[in-house]
Amino acid sequence: MNNRLKKYILSLFLLTTTLLSNSSWALIEINGDYGLSKQVYGANRNNEIEATTIGGAVALYLYERTAIELNYSQTETITEERNNLRIDQNFDLIGQTNKVLVYSYGVGIRQAFASRKARFKPSISLGYARQFIRDTTEASFRNNLTGETFTVSDDVSKLRDDSVFGSFALEMRITSRISLRGSVRTTFRAFDFDKAQDNVRYMIGFSWYL
Repeated sequence: MNNRLKKYILSLFLLTTTLLSNSSWALIEINGDYGLSKQVYGANRNNEIEATTIGGAVALYLYERTAIELNYSQTETITEERNNLRIDQNFDLIGQTNKVLVYSYGVGIRQAFASRKARFKPSISLGYARQFIRDTTEASFRNNLTGETFTVSDDVSKLRDDSVFGSFALEMRITSRISLRGSVRTTFRAFDFDKAQDNVRYMIGFSWYL
């Protein structure tokens, strides 16, 4: 996270905390989310895609159902292909691994559609996110003359975008302070709404009320 964004989020956090101290609806909600998906493909089922997502948020309620949300999300996707491909009479490509790490920091507004005491509480969140993408690929080769194997890696590709995040969550109250939470979230480049469906994550987790 760059220093400018750090200062912005810290200032917003301190301002909101001050407002909360004078609000009759002073309430803090902390969320923790996790998602995992795995797909095996190929004629011999020797290729796979695995994506792991972790996320967290702090919602600072200014009113009964409206809060300022600060969040973090990280998704790592690893694609492994173990197909044998003849390059020439001397070398074969025997495997390829691609790793993509996408993480973002966001600040926005959360609107709940039921009180925290309700059995089920749906909510939506929308706001600004700073998104970072790191991408690298590693290929494995075999020398058919010697039988030796070696790997070649490319340079890490880095990209950062001013983005928009949007999410929908449904919480089921377990105790007065803990809820089971399911959510769907998307992050995409600002105003590029056609890309909203390209980065959708489904997660499950818990909410704690302070």
